[in-house]
Amino acid sequence: MPTDLFLTIADIPVALEWSPPISRVKTPPAYRPFLSSGRAGTRLRLSTATQHLDDGIKAFESPPIWSLYRSPSGLSFHIYDAYPDLRRTLFIPPAGRDARLDFSGSDWDPFAGPAMELLLITVLADCEGVVLHGCGIDAGGRGIVFAGESGAGKTTLSRLWFEEEGGEILSDDRVIVRRQDGGFRLYGTPWHGEACFAAPGGVPLERIYFIRHGSWNHASNMSAAGVVRELLKCSFPPFWDASGMRAALEFFDALAGAVPCEELSFTPERAVIDFVLSSALRRAALPYRQQGVGEAFSLDDRGWKAAPTSGT
Repeated sequence: MPTDLFLTIADIPVALEWSPPISRVKTPPAYRPFLSSGRAGTRLRLSTATQHLDDGIKAFESPPIWSLYRSPSGLSFHIYDAYPDLRRTLFIPPAGRDARLDFSGSDWDPFAGPAMELLLITVLADCEGVVLHGCGIDAGGRGIVFAGESGAGKTTLSRLWFEEEGGEILSDDRVIVRRQDGGFRLYGTPWHGEACFAAPGGVPLERIYFIRHGSWNHASNMSAAGVVRELLKCSFPPFWDASGMRAALEFFDALAGAVPCEELSFTPERAVIDFVLSSALRRAALPYRQQGVGEAFSLDDRGWKAAPTSGT
């Protein structure tokens, strides 16, 4: 690994700087598509010389992986404290743009563990963006997200889509959505799932599906409140920060009003892709505000059709 390494994730440039430089760490394959030239907006300094600072008060934890301590000087994420070889601390000052990752154990790989993702979650809170638990597709310049918790079917859908032509899988587990230039854009991340898809992306977000396995392909519109609730369940906002959570809720409310969001029950077969594309084309003929809550779509042997439903 060179002295300086530059990444761009969701149009956010990040510089990794070793002090002193070491040579035994390599960039993982999932991060290589995100390598960029020397443009640094956020800096992450990497050091094997542990800094001794007042950690402050424990504010949040995600056991057994990390715990968060808050002090006037910033946030300290204690990562892998239960695993001596992997132990490290991510320190993020209030501005969030000059962070530091100190290694206490023998493993000096900055890509191991959640440090990079925690840093991006914090930075995104200040630039109208959020990490979603979802599979992201670039379907010919149209961004589609299949969002859901573990086991909902994200990996299944990514593998089905991989067999298609004309589309790119941005991620099978984590995507980023940002509000930019009056709209919303979809980006991939290096934090993939079982299928190991990771690509930068950067396409207009056209639709979000909240997915679950079912006995047939069926989609229905949702209320704005229902969309915000599902986004909270399928996202990684800064739960430890009150102002960051207020920004996330405002972001979700704006997203629910601007981007069509539906519940999708599907079978693990190629027909669901035809259903999604046909439904999207049909919906594109109507302004979003005319697409009433309570309208559902299903797919049978004759193709997709509309059917009444009670909505959410």
